[in-house]
Amino acid sequence: MKLRQIEVVYAVLQSGTLSAAARLLNITQPSATKHLQQAEAGLGYSLFRRANGRLHPTEELMQLAPSLRAAYAGFDDVRRTAQGLRQQPQARLRIGCVLSMAGPLPEAYEALRARHPNLRCEFSTGHYDTLLHWLLMREIDVGIVLEPRPHPAIAYQDLGLRRLVCAGLPQLLGKYRLATKAQAEALRTMPLIEVLDTDPVGRLVSTYAERYGWPFPARLAVKTHQVALDLAARGLGVAVVDDLSALRYQPALKVLPIEPEAAISVQAMFLQPGSLSQAADNFIAAYRAASSRP
Repeated sequence: MKLRQIEVVYAVLQSGTLSAAARLLNITQPSATKHLQQAEAGLGYSLFRRANGRLHPTEELMQLAPSLRAAYAGFDDVRRTAQGLRQQPQARLRIGCVLSMAGPLPEAYEALRARHPNLRCEFSTGHYDTLLHWLLMREIDVGIVLEPRPHPAIAYQDLGLRRLVCAGLPQLLGKYRLATKAQAEALRTMPLIEVLDTDPVGRLVSTYAERYGWPFPARLAVKTHQVALDLAARGLGVAVVDDLSALRYQPALKVLPIEPEAAISVQAMFLQPGSLSQAADNFIAAYRAASSRP
């Protein structure tokens, strides 16, 4: 399918009629009809059926629709980028971040905006594999991740270490309710909330759970650190997460670093040296400064 055919099919899918699709695309209805007919002829099957004066998608189009939306979104992004470059060349920065490390983003952006007031910033969150794919496809400029795997096309900058902590209401921490640290073996008697995540924090938690006999599988299990902390804040258990995720829940939750210390490296990843703009370099420095504050 050609670009104009995709545009017409997508417009009809949105509007339900050829006349409305033509108005959306600022073309004539005969032109829209011609492009739709060419698309169907090229595919070898119908994309719409007519009922009650409207065009309704066929089963084939329903299966094709997600790919059409993705393709159209890609074309739309090309248009916005091209327009932005015409108005302000190189005035865009795209940051991807694993969700658990997103806490410092507002402060980092505030510092960046002071130095680049006309810069457009786009923030996205995703798992490591998603961010790596976006970076390799040049859909983001910088990724903030935990302990990335080495990749020949990627360069890295260290952003510091995060530490494993337990976070809960004081009454659930037993003899550690007034302490400043918690021994790992002591968590065996706490009502832990299990985080079912395979990121570096999740893998480290699993290692400690096995080594120190934590009560996993737990009665309460969730997919994200934030949900675990929300539940802990309601007194429903004790969350074992990284210290940055827990920071926003203080002082509502008592947060105790776990001994022996368990650290996780935070890295900024980007395409090999030479690809970083001054704005990207300044953002990395601003994020590092924001994440290092207590």
